[in-house]
Amino acid sequence: MAFFNLFKGEEVGDLGQVEALQKSFVKTKMNVHKLCLEDGATGVGLNIVSKGFLSSSSFPISLDEAQARDLVNKINEALGDK
Repeated sequence: MAFFNLFKGEEVGDLGQVEALQKSFVKTKMNVHKLCLEDGATGVGLNIVSKGFLSSSSFPISLDEAQARDLVNKINEALGDK
């Protein structure tokens, strides 16, 4: 494992990013990563990155499979899907 890692577990793939609706001069995007968790299970890493004039922040989140599926279900529910 690397000396500095954003996520719990090892990053094994970068699946892309989703840009959020822009609010004033701040741009926010969510980077999605495939993880191999410490117990060998597959997980998902989300890194929420916000950049503005003279500022930047990064908020990494690690999810196991059950948590990732729960998040997908909640997003589908918010969109009116079952």
